[in-house]
Amino acid sequence: MPPPGQGEMQVICADKPFRADEVSVARAVGELLQVVRESLALEVVFIGQISGGRRYFRHVSTALAPAPIAEGGSHPAEESICQRLLDGRVPALIPSVREIAQAQQFTPEVCALSSHIGVPVYLPDGRLYGTLCGFNLREGSALDERDVKRLEVAASAAARLLAQADGSTQALDVALA
Repeated sequence: MPPPGQGEMQVICADKPFRADEVSVARAVGELLQVVRESLALEVVFIGQISGGRRYFRHVSTALAPAPIAEGGSHPAEESICQRLLDGRVPALIPSVREIAQAQQFTPEVCALSSHIGVPVYLPDGRLYGTLCGFNLREGSALDERDVKRLEVAASAAARLLAQADGSTQALDVALA
């Protein structure tokens, strides 16, 4: 506990331990996703990369065991909410996936979602990387448009980290406090 009259400090930690030799950017992205997941009360948050007609789960933070998705997994992009979001066929915030499932012809896996929120991830040079998305399987999510704005800010931070990791931009001073 901090001494009386002094601010509280928030400790941020990753969902799983990282080896000392792993790239710190991967750890920072993991911590960012955990903060997003916890602050928006989501069960799963992930960064999906769209490439070659597929959506790849590059970074995942989940509160569920077993995890419904895993890093490295992929699906045809066309079957994903991510691609529909990028195409403008679905909004950034879907309070009830089930209400639009039939019209969107979602796969059974997507129909299992209760709510979904997502935004595009554009790298600093303007290239589309993919999406930052989150979802809940359980009912009762209270997401709103303010949460979309929060997710956009997180997507921008994630994009800078991703660009740093692949060397497409000069190293950025990114610190999590």
